[in-house]
Amino acid sequence: MEKLDARKRYTQMMLKQSFLKLLQQKPVNRITVKEVCTLAQLNRATFYAHYSDCFALKESIENELIVAFEKSLRYVNSFDVTALIEAIYDMVEQNQEACRVLILDDPGSAVLMRMIALAKEDSLAYWRRELPEASETELAMMYTHLSNGLMHVVVEGYDKYSKEETIRFVSRVVKASLSLLRRSAKPLT
Repeated sequence: MEKLDARKRYTQMMLKQSFLKLLQQKPVNRITVKEVCTLAQLNRATFYAHYSDCFALKESIENELIVAFEKSLRYVNSFDVTALIEAIYDMVEQNQEACRVLILDDPGSAVLMRMIALAKEDSLAYWRRELPEASETELAMMYTHLSNGLMHVVVEGYDKYSKEETIRFVSRVVKASLSLLRRSAKPLT
């Protein structure tokens, strides 16, 4: 049984690697099962034993990234920006090829939006405790602002800036932004 599981994992890995190589060259709707199988040196029946089509294969890879991101979030007890960015970097490093194609080369990707949505409830719950004077609307808008903007700083700056530079910048922006919602802050008028 374990041998079959190892073979299945190897087959899926080969299909995913081949698909990601093709995805670097063209969009998913232009990739055929035949091309994936040829590159993976597997037959179509093997492909269909695992996936219904190339879209299902892409979804499987995206879901693996979401699970990896979700696991990395478990290590972040609060909205600790340093820990969050380190978790993101770890997830990218552990899933380099898939992240490169599905996230880093496509900052508007659905995977990135799913990651932002995944962290939303925990972040808002933490902020509600830390910023009781802020309204739900303010918290929601702040999450939209920070999560989208800062995730894009990480993604678009991944190959441009060091992890340390990114952490320093993002930490400063988060602290400054959240200070606007503290009771002692003066309203912007």
